[in-house]
Amino acid sequence: MASSPPGSPRSSTSADSFASGRRSPINGFDSSAALILVPDLKLGALLVPAAGVSGKTGVLAVALFAVLSAFTRQIWYMLARYVRRADLEEIVLETFARGRGKERRRMALRQLVRLSVGALRVFVAALYLRFAVDSLLPFVPDVLAVPSRLITTLVFAAFIAPLYSARSLKSRAIVYASWISVLAYAAWFSCTAYMHAKDMLVPVGHPETLGKLWQGIPVVAFTFSTSWTIPLYASLKGTVQPMSPKPRRSQSFKLLAALSVAVAVAVVLPLAFFDASTPSEIPPASLRTTAAVSSAAALLLSIPALLVTTPALPIPVSIRRATNFPLSKVLLYLITIGLSILPGAVTRLGSDVVLILAFLGTYVVPAFLHITIHNFRRPLSIVIPPAPTTPNPTRLEPSESRHDELLQRKERTLQRRRLGRRLVWDIGVWVLLVPVGGGGVAWAVGRMADRW
Repeated sequence: MASSPPGSPRSSTSADSFASGRRSPINGFDSSAALILVPDLKLGALLVPAAGVSGKTGVLAVALFAVLSAFTRQIWYMLARYVRRADLEEIVLETFARGRGKERRRMALRQLVRLSVGALRVFVAALYLRFAVDSLLPFVPDVLAVPSRLITTLVFAAFIAPLYSARSLKSRAIVYASWISVLAYAAWFSCTAYMHAKDMLVPVGHPETLGKLWQGIPVVAFTFSTSWTIPLYASLKGTVQPMSPKPRRSQSFKLLAALSVAVAVAVVLPLAFFDASTPSEIPPASLRTTAAVSSAAALLLSIPALLVTTPALPIPVSIRRATNFPLSKVLLYLITIGLSILPGAVTRLGSDVVLILAFLGTYVVPAFLHITIHNFRRPLSIVIPPAPTTPNPTRLEPSESRHDELLQRKERTLQRRRLGRRLVWDIGVWVLLVPVGGGGVAWAVGRMADRW
């Protein structure tokens, strides 16, 4: 897969393993359908039948958050196009630390972005592992002195460890695991549909793992949350050849994003009609086992893709130079396993934190960045070249072009056009930021505090 040189507008190497010199695994993001669609076929979808949002409420919730998910992906796309950087760190830096003389702020923001992205992915991976263990724990005999949960967790961790050893998302192991995860979800969906048709109990939901927020509409919001928008766009930009003016339709970001949302709606919307609250028959053991194994496999095989793209821990340079052992990679894996075996009370609180972080990252952060960079920062030039950071005697000084009257007139015309197009988006972004984002976070905090 082609890539761009560091520092170019197409480069996405700023998130390199905390300046370790290694390329970020995001650069290898495989644009196959599996890795695009899998983020929507996860824990949220598995919980929809037991979320209590069946019927019209469920349909409206699925439609609303599908539209919001597509809208936020378009916001990320426009932000990346605006700053000419397909990288989350660069978008944040252009928003809050543009210009010279802000090196400390830029470094702090880089660390903050990496910490936030890494924490969310590790927490989600730990929650997936915990839920997968809970799904199969009723079928594991408790005959040993060691708790069955610990044994099952270690077995699952050993099973996915070879997949986690992959260097990037373009690894065949990751791509195949993602496809198998899709097939596992399809198997679980088929079992659930059959049980619903036969008016049987749909065995989903583990109250000992999930907190207070994992009921109702928040489950649907989590179902359509995703963190793959910028990596996908970066990979598609990197695959465009220099001499080809337009990318292939199969590499079009807008097409793939729309396809992802459409498929997610197609496989999640029927679940809104699967009411698990009033069953008249208990499903046979074989069917319950198949559904449990399928849901566990769908979650387990999604963990490697999450951890492979997790930013590396800030290991000191002296330690990294002294050994070739992937210390950061191993520590991240051990942290994930450790978080998945915490006591139930801690896990329930952590699951609520994961849901809030996913909600903020998907629906609030892009809206906040859009409002900040377009309303509280000076617009980026379109045709006038920026002032050079260091003088270069081999190049012509850009001062003549920067003060050219015709060029400035063209710049003002293009800025007015861009402002006119953006005003329509600003209305939607404000709605997303205040009623949806602010209202959702306020409700979540009040719910966790037992205010309602």
